[in-house]
Amino acid sequence: WKWTTKFNSNKMTIARHWKPLPNLCPTPKPTCSFVWHWAMPHRKPMPELPEASTIPKIDTSEAFAVFKSSVMHQHKVTVGDLVMCEKLHRREAGEKVVFGTVLLVGSRKFTIIGKPTVPYAKVKATIEQQTLTREMLTFKYRSKGRQSRFLRRRQYVTLLRIDEIVVEPASDIVDPPPPKPLRLLDLWANRWLDPAETAGIEMVEGPSGEVIPKAAQLYDGTEHQPGSFHRRGLTSSYRFWPDPQHTHWRW
Repeated sequence: WKWTTKFNSNKMTIARHWKPLPNLCPTPKPTCSFVWHWAMPHRKPMPELPEASTIPKIDTSEAFAVFKSSVMHQHKVTVGDLVMCEKLHRREAGEKVVFGTVLLVGSRKFTIIGKPTVPYAKVKATIEQQTLTREMLTFKYRSKGRQSRFLRRRQYVTLLRIDEIVVEPASDIVDPPPPKPLRLLDLWANRWLDPAETAGIEMVEGPSGEVIPKAAQLYDGTEHQPGSFHRRGLTSSYRFWPDPQHTHWRW
């Protein structure tokens, strides 16, 4: 089609083939497919959940999973693997983290295919180290202008040790809301507060009788910007697009 008309942008658009638009309105309901290998090959859509009698047979000790640690990066892991991902803010070595955006879970007996994610699967990990990568060298040179530029760059990364791949079809797939008032000053300070600073927080009695910070009377700790709790690690699990429960900006 490139050579059907003269080289004019206005005429080129007429000769192009029309492409089908993606089905975005309404958005398809997220689901998954649970496939037992002994039931293959199958000629009909497989159910989202296995039968209740076969749930105790699900063993993930030797399974693998594909999960997302950021908007762009995916990792295929098994229990005990060491994974290097983008820096997880406000995290220290030894802390436990959970990733809820699981795209695929598989073993010798079964496979769970996410469309786009598996809602009842999670990957639990422990932070091994917050470190920097090796130096990436960049050298640019212009022979005619006698100009050169030499750069060194090291990227912040987080090393994770995979502890467990959780598959619980009977569990609640909706994450609990993050604790809002107790993290209020941490959210504003943009860092973890020292024990001496947290001890000086003025606490008052709330309307239901619980003890809350006095600042919660003016501000209840809701997100002032989408994804602020997620970036600071205040949510129960990390979720990224295309997970239906993601809260960050899309791209």
